[in-house]
Amino acid sequence: MKNTVFELGASRRSVRKYTDEHIPDEVLDEIMKAALTAPCSFGHRPVEFVVVRDQEMIRKVASCKRRGGTQIVGADTVIVVMVNLERGEFWIEDGAIASAYILLAAEEYGLGTCWVHIRNREGKEKTADEEIRELLGVPEGYAVLNLIALGGKGEQKPGYTEADYDFGKIHWEHY
Repeated sequence: MKNTVFELGASRRSVRKYTDEHIPDEVLDEIMKAALTAPCSFGHRPVEFVVVRDQEMIRKVASCKRRGGTQIVGADTVIVVMVNLERGEFWIEDGAIASAYILLAAEEYGLGTCWVHIRNREGKEKTADEEIRELLGVPEGYAVLNLIALGGKGEQKPGYTEADYDFGKIHWEHY
């Protein structure tokens, strides 16, 4: 039985090195359409995105995170995932689900991706969230959950195999 979502999840791995491949706008549009279909709490649709393609701006965004932001440098595109806090009691969950949809959609197009956590991370002078929001002109009332770097895969990692699955983590009816 074919399970496309399983196949995408099994082949997707975090990539931190990218080729100079330019992602066509049409592909980015399709990836973002997938993100917009992600389920959210109460149907409020609180998740929004800033798609950054300018390489200088990507470097500036990377520098907003004191440690661990450099894995977006070299990516063709960085998607800033943020949530309108007035519309989302479950903002972390909503943003995470939309991010997962982006990761799987990008894999469908053979692109490398890396999730970079921003929530509760230090910036240079403020929090990484605050610095990114200021840099990108994001209005008050939003929080940046994470960044997703996208680009041509500059490193190849093997997908998961049956031997990698720990079925002992699955419990039926009770623990």
